[in-house]
Amino acid sequence: MKRRSTVSASIAVLASLVLAGSALAAFAGAANGSFENGTNDPGPFEQLNAGSPVLTGWTIATGSVDWIGTYWPAAASSKSLDMNGGGPGTISQILATTIGKTYVVTFALSANPEGGATVKTLTLSATGATPKSYTFDRVAHPNSRSNMMWESKEYSFVATTASTTLTFASGEATGVYGPALDNVVVTEKTASSSTGGPGAACKSGGWKTMVDKAGHHFRNQGDCVSHFASKGKNPGAVKP
Repeated sequence: MKRRSTVSASIAVLASLVLAGSALAAFAGAANGSFENGTNDPGPFEQLNAGSPVLTGWTIATGSVDWIGTYWPAAASSKSLDMNGGGPGTISQILATTIGKTYVVTFALSANPEGGATVKTLTLSATGATPKSYTFDRVAHPNSRSNMMWESKEYSFVATTASTTLTFASGEATGVYGPALDNVVVTEKTASSSTGGPGAACKSGGWKTMVDKAGHHFRNQGDCVSHFASKGKNPGAVKP
């Protein structure tokens, strides 16, 4: 039986390392998505005001939020957020994204059970994508500090730039009792996970917000489908 030469074996090993490196370079997702990491321990809870550097990976963009420790059980691990601190707050994080790729955001939603409106609203947005609002109804889901009744929510967007700002904002205009947020996970949607292939995202008006890798927009659904069917050889008809 023939043996591979040392050179051939070395090339094979090098190739496997390159492939492994490519896999490791895949989309990193959101940092500190379950809000476990910060510069200190919040105890029961700690109010973080706009500009605070305490919460690792996140910017407190406006207003204030409460970083929840032992005050109520988290959806994942031990910490979460009340999106109203002294009033409504907004948090954001910049993600490195690939233009034209679809990203899926999942997160856990509940509400501060201590007071305020019975239906509390949280809005999620991403650069270049349409914002979406989510509600937690405390009448339908009578949560408490011992049982937060966390619900799983989902949002998707197509990246229009190489860096995308993901923003969560309280929909409660006043008060200290806001929507509760935890377990933010962002994944890149691959062709194998998209029913009908990546071109399927062109349907139902999806082409209107999508762009190809060069930043071209699409004239219509057919233009969009053609781009994906040709594996990118046919660029979007509308130049940036």
